[in-house]
Amino acid sequence: MSDGSDDDAFGQGSFDLGIGLLFNMDLNSLRAPRLRDLLERGLAMRQAIRQRPDPQQRVARAVGLNQLQNLDDHDLREALRVLDAWLRAPSEEPAPARRSRFDRPTGVGQLPVPRCVRAALVDQTCGLCADPIKPGDEIGRMRPLKKPRNGGFVMMGWLCHHCLFDRRETPRRRDLLIRFFHHLLNTSAVGLNARECGLLHTWLAGGAAQSSQAWLADPLDATVVRMATSVAEDKPNTWFAFPTGVTILKALQAAGTEGPDARLLADILQHIDEWDRNPQGVDHTRYGTGVAYRQQVLTRTSRPTFLSELGGPFFLHKAPDPTDEEAEAADAASG
Repeated sequence: MSDGSDDDAFGQGSFDLGIGLLFNMDLNSLRAPRLRDLLERGLAMRQAIRQRPDPQQRVARAVGLNQLQNLDDHDLREALRVLDAWLRAPSEEPAPARRSRFDRPTGVGQLPVPRCVRAALVDQTCGLCADPIKPGDEIGRMRPLKKPRNGGFVMMGWLCHHCLFDRRETPRRRDLLIRFFHHLLNTSAVGLNARECGLLHTWLAGGAAQSSQAWLADPLDATVVRMATSVAEDKPNTWFAFPTGVTILKALQAAGTEGPDARLLADILQHIDEWDRNPQGVDHTRYGTGVAYRQQVLTRTSRPTFLSELGGPFFLHKAPDPTDEEAEAADAASG
């Protein structure tokens, strides 16, 4: 934080300077504690303009929190964006984020209740699929996991509307690939619901995938039948073993996927290859061979992708627990 004498009065000149110093920068390149330092400085600037309402409470409500404590990097960045907009237009107080009463799919495609939903203030990208988000688009965050399930999972950042609500009910090929990636990064089997199995079954149909070297070496005929059964029985989860997941990805690549999905598929297979070969020489005696090792390989890759930049694994393979519905009811009761 600055120790300059201009911080004492917060006159208009230092206020304008503070805006430039604090917020005209790439927040994505910053980490805590620098983000916390900027937030503290900005809150002090806001309070110097007007003591009430309490800026901490208003900013916290705008990002769907009760208080501005123990924020992770994602919430710190969003809080700074909210504060920046408020400093630029002091008369326009930030609107609170919505925390309940969300329209969601039902059945096997339903995702857990998000922590909150708000309108994006700046151009950004989804913290799961990396699709562009424009100002005014809905964004939101999922609730933190309850221990002991947390394990090695990493919290996702702010997500687009599709990834918050619809990615399991109306999955895109991109959603399937990302699900495969995070399951494999977690060294686990891949769990798909009936909607996802239906899309994957269609994607694998045809001679190119079935005649691929991957399919011939590890036949997927029984796996395809399981996918069709999942669709027919509307199953919430059908699990495919780790080696089968890798075979499916290689068969999809051989089938001639086009466009952005082809790039994403190639990126995932690149990371899988790096986990197998360990080209960066990650120390197995320190990190083992599981999730921690794969995270290190992902971080140190010589060919970064948006997947390596976001990290993980993210927890993606669940329908809501009863506790999630209870939390939604509690949010509604509290307003």
